[in-house]
Amino acid sequence: MRSRIAPLFKLLYNPTQAMREIIPAAPYGVGVVLAFISTFLYYDLLSGNIGRVLYWTVAALGRSEGPSPTVVLIHRITQRVSSSASPVIFIALIFVPACALAASLIERRASFTVLLQREYAGLVSAALYAWAISHLVMLIPAALLSQNPTNEADPIVQSVLRLVPLPYFLFLLTIGIRTTLTSHYGGAIGCVALAACSLILLPLLPNFFFLLTSPFVLIFVILLLRNFLGDALSAQRSRESFRQNLEAATLNPADASAHYNLGLIYLQRHQYAEAQASFAKAVEIDPDEVDAHYQLGRIAREEGRYAEAISHFDSVVRRSENHAQGEVWREIGRTYYEASQYDDALAAFERFLEKRPSDPEGLYRYGLTLHKQGRVDQAIAQMQTCIQSVRTLPSYKYRLERRWMTDAEAFLRSAGDAVSR
Repeated sequence: MRSRIAPLFKLLYNPTQAMREIIPAAPYGVGVVLAFISTFLYYDLLSGNIGRVLYWTVAALGRSEGPSPTVVLIHRITQRVSSSASPVIFIALIFVPACALAASLIERRASFTVLLQREYAGLVSAALYAWAISHLVMLIPAALLSQNPTNEADPIVQSVLRLVPLPYFLFLLTIGIRTTLTSHYGGAIGCVALAACSLILLPLLPNFFFLLTSPFVLIFVILLLRNFLGDALSAQRSRESFRQNLEAATLNPADASAHYNLGLIYLQRHQYAEAQASFAKAVEIDPDEVDAHYQLGRIAREEGRYAEAISHFDSVVRRSENHAQGEVWREIGRTYYEASQYDDALAAFERFLEKRPSDPEGLYRYGLTLHKQGRVDQAIAQMQTCIQSVRTLPSYKYRLERRWMTDAEAFLRSAGDAVSR
């Protein structure tokens, strides 16, 4: 249990690392309990509702008629529990799916249903932990404000107090989405902003609970959620079991592939330090592990270590010139481009396009390099070719490559504006 609680408080001083611990483990059960307790404390204890419940109970004890004190106490607590559970249910059933939908629209890496089923357990755990700590951390300030009898009676103050934890919750959730669904913070912020539109449904949640009083509606909802949640949580358990088996396999000092595969899992979760360590161990065991060199080069490029990236890519080329269907040359070209070595970048992109002349990303980056060299007409021609290449792709690939068409169209618009000026 300590391993489940520790990440909650780590969110206060190292939220990125905490999210990297929460999401792979996906402790959604503990997250639900923590989120409910924090909401109950924040909404009820600080507003004095529990005190009123005790007062009503004591008053009932002094009456000879009317419902029993036990019935009064159960009724009042049930009301407060239902009120505290509403935000937790909203997060799990509406807000988290809205985040996945926003990510599928922004990142375009997978469909909404695939993304939700694959990442739901980790993302909902991150959201519940973020909700819990954002409310717990505000207990003392809110308690001081709510002690004022005027503030306690003022509905505006009470409404403001309910909203105070939200900025911190959204900040932590942005980190969680960055760790789970996106490759950059701009995309994560966009996901949170789009998902926030779902907040308009929050006032309708009490009506949803009212519908659940119908046994037919309740049975339908239970069956629907059981199938979805069962699939999502089963997928999460399978991935976690696979990761644990890989970690066990890495105990074999001669198994480079286990370290490489474990590195891929870390890479997918944006745990770059752990991924780099796994890939480096694979290379240490087997210097001819070209896939590990390739991934180390990509990580180094993302972190701005261009010389190290080129060194790893050179190791790949020496062993397999056409690695990953020649994509190594595209990575080399991108690295040289980001290092402002445009002549070397141009040569690498040309070598890549000899093998794959219709690759949208290669065409787009080649066009950017030509533009940096002042060859504007040729750059425009490459962007037009990129757009045409994407438009002729089959539907299953169009979704993955559409971003390059969008970027090429934006380049052509900016080039047209520059010419008109």
